[in-house]
Amino acid sequence: MPRIAVVKTGAVLLVSTALLLSGCSKAGEGAPAATRTVAELPGSIDFNDAQLKQVEDEITAALQGKDVSKVRVAMVINNPSAFWTEGQKGMEAAAAKLGVKATFQAPAGGDLNQQLSILDTLRSDKIDGYTLSAVDPSAVKGPVNAALKAGIGVVAIDSALSGTSSPVVYLGTPNTEAGRQAGEAMKKLLGGKGEVAILTGSLTASNAVQRVAGFKKALEGTDIKIVDTLNDDADPAKALSNAQTALQANPGLSGIYTVWSYDGPAAGQAIKAAGKSGSVVVVADDAEPKTVEFVRDGVIQAMILQRPYQQGYMGVYLTTALKVLGQEATEQLLKPFVTEQDGASTLSSGIGLVTKSNLDPYLENLQKLGVSNK
Repeated sequence: MPRIAVVKTGAVLLVSTALLLSGCSKAGEGAPAATRTVAELPGSIDFNDAQLKQVEDEITAALQGKDVSKVRVAMVINNPSAFWTEGQKGMEAAAAKLGVKATFQAPAGGDLNQQLSILDTLRSDKIDGYTLSAVDPSAVKGPVNAALKAGIGVVAIDSALSGTSSPVVYLGTPNTEAGRQAGEAMKKLLGGKGEVAILTGSLTASNAVQRVAGFKKALEGTDIKIVDTLNDDADPAKALSNAQTALQANPGLSGIYTVWSYDGPAAGQAIKAAGKSGSVVVVADDAEPKTVEFVRDGVIQAMILQRPYQQGYMGVYLTTALKVLGQEATEQLLKPFVTEQDGASTLSSGIGLVTKSNLDPYLENLQKLGVSNK
């Protein structure tokens, strides 16, 4: 993943105005939940789309008159969760628009060895470039360095890469800032006090590490205590078990922050089954279909959103540019749009914060892109 970074998180999403969280009343659920009021938070659902459109236009102009019909690129993700459906749609749309060939690769169950095998196969097949969300950034350095040496363009998505033989562009979310915004949302929800657990899919992936760090930073100086940080190793079944464990081991738990996409549905399911909807609030990274459903029902209160569609879409543009224009020319083209975030040159896909109050406009925007969140 060559590192580059655009970070105008000026488009940080909105969250609710005086959102009332209702209690549970279905059979089998516990006592009515406590009522909480969510303060209004500034933002929008623009992400960083306007600036990324400028990047797209710049690349399109630079490619004018050049034959890209033989360009082959790939998108390699870290686990086959619903989060990446949006990214795959973006990849397919960009490939069709540019006229290049693109393939989508997902290691089953987030298996590191399978991801390493995918990367080796892509290099053997002489792919022209690939985007990569690494299962373990340190473990993929070897295959990435081999790809770069072979003239294959690499772009990091979702999670930045460091320590590679040449700069790898990072196209994705500035994760420390995303975590900080999650912490700010949690402070609003809890009024600055309470016990919180963290559910994450990794303790080593840089995106998870940075989000958790940003979340903790936002809680400094409050009376909110983090009582558990539970890792599921990219296993959704274990994520559900961890959510249940957090609730059972901490009777006074008042909030859960979920770091990987499937952790949100796991927390929502465990809370609903325990009859604690609204009394234990959830700030979830990403917008899997079940997370969206839980937001609408008041089980999950806020989503901190990435823009996986743009990670797929712009990833095709960047890898094509690296192949056709070369790394130096591509970096020069991107220079006005990148900033340093989390130690990486980052082209930001933007950050969003969505609650029940602005959920429908967010979903309508997805539909315009041909993405269903059901």
